Amino acid sequence: MKQDEAVHSPEFDLVLACLRWPQEPADSVRIRTLAQQPIHWPHLLAIVQQHKVVSLFSRNLDTFAAGCMPDETATALRASSAANAHTCLRRIGHLVSLTRLFHEQQIDLRIFKGIPLAITAFQNPTLRDAGDIDLLIGEKDIFQAGEILRAEGYERVDPRARLTPRRRRSYIAHQKDFSYEHPGCGIGIDLHWRLFRNRWLPANARIEAVGKAWVDVGSERIPTLPASRLLLYLCVHGALDGWLRLKWLADIGALLHTMTPEQIRLTAAAAAEQQALPQFSAALILCQDMLGLHPAPAECLDRNDERVAHILRFSKRLMTSNHYCPVREKIPATQWFLNEFSLHTSLRYRLDLVLRSLFRPRVWHTFHLPDALFPLYALLSPLEWLTFRMRHRSARLKRTRPAPVARRALFTPLPVRRIMRLAPADIALVAEAGCMLTFFRIALNFLPLQRLTAWMGSPGQVQPSVSPAKATQILRRIEWSIGAVVRHVPFTFVCFPQCLAAYFMLHRRHIASKLFYGVARDADQLKAHTWIKVGDRTVVGGEVESQFTVLTTFP
Repeated sequence: MKQDEAVHSPEFDLVLACLRWPQEPADSVRIRTLAQQPIHWPHLLAIVQQHKVVSLFSRNLDTFAAGCMPDETATALRASSAANAHTCLRRIGHLVSLTRLFHEQQIDLRIFKGIPLAITAFQNPTLRDAGDIDLLIGEKDIFQAGEILRAEGYERVDPRARLTPRRRRSYIAHQKDFSYEHPGCGIGIDLHWRLFRNRWLPANARIEAVGKAWVDVGSERIPTLPASRLLLYLCVHGALDGWLRLKWLADIGALLHTMTPEQIRLTAAAAAEQQALPQFSAALILCQDMLGLHPAPAECLDRNDERVAHILRFSKRLMTSNHYCPVREKIPATQWFLNEFSLHTSLRYRLDLVLRSLFRPRVWHTFHLPDALFPLYALLSPLEWLTFRMRHRSARLKRTRPAPVARRALFTPLPVRRIMRLAPADIALVAEAGCMLTFFRIALNFLPLQRLTAWMGSPGQVQPSVSPAKATQILRRIEWSIGAVVRHVPFTFVCFPQCLAAYFMLHRRHIASKLFYGVARDADQLKAHTWIKVGDRTVVGGEVESQFTVLTTFP
């Protein structure tokens, strides 16, 4: 078996040896030889679980190297495999029900990946670890299909933000699916209107262009993608996600075994026609390097092609990262962006990628802008990203935070010292305050005050959901964070954007507040001032509130 030039751990080599399907006589010797080496079995179990290949690995190891694994690890592995088999069999019933339900409503659909892929590639629905159900339907049917799922008890989990008309247009243009989940059975459904998010990505297609094939599930037939279209989809999908999971590579290897050389050559020709030959070629080379499959056909690009070489480098680095247990969240977002940016050179493709990054649905959940101000999300997106990263880092450090004395020793002298003394949660709060202050400073220049206050009234009454002690702590932290930004930024925030920022930061934490607007006479002029109060406590703007006569309050 031809191996990758890199030297892997014995655990990873054994996993790779057990992912070939179908197995050949020479594989049994290799698997037994590798299993008899010194293996750190808990680490191996973590690898197969992280790469989502428990069932396939368990089946092949039990077939060719039974008894090599310690009893405790073998029991855990078999239990995970049995649980997956049970989930897959239950999933088949859901697929049949969904197919019937959509056909009754005259909605054309394709079910791809998941159970249909397992049946097509492995001829066994339980050899592939169960995941979400992926449905491809027409864009015109997407909201009707969503109503059908909601009637069946599913809830939309992504995007979580409310979809205004402007947000809906942006989401349909730059995303690919809505995600639903059933709170009772835990099944997730991704409702696609195209295969990939970027409209200009090679090999992307809507339901009208993907063709149709059928897989038999008992007495039922389920519509899916033809094998060649499915293979090309898997190759492009793997390149987009850096082949982070060996599960996807095993799918490719098994699917290739079901196709004739002529079918593979025709798929390569289709990939070239659709400008996806680098992704297709890289996938087949990875199967050759990692799984020992036959070399790619002559129609493919070789590993010296610049685009193919990039995919191979990025993929092999990712799938072996974190001691062969890659974690998507530990990979910087800039690496994901640059990888996707390099997969295609079309200007339209790259512009779509940039626009998707600037108008992320996650930002809509944080900042509820009216449709008239939708373009401002392009300014808020980088700030929200910074806040998100800070919060993620804070949550991670809470689990492994060192002792206070040791932590203080890590900080550097002034002027950086003052910032670095803050806990990650405090840095995240200051970043949030900066985002809110910046946004309202800009919004007040473009939006009439009456419209802004009307929009502020739209969220409705906040129901208190925190204890008085916790509310007091939150008030102090928000007051501190806004004051810290105002004191240290090189430009001025007057009282009004400060109060609006405080109002919405409190609102997000389910604390009701009241905004006061007052005036006072200074010589021959009227001066205005705003301040925020929660109960009897003034959070922002309280230094001079006694000098002003209240004209109005909100809400």
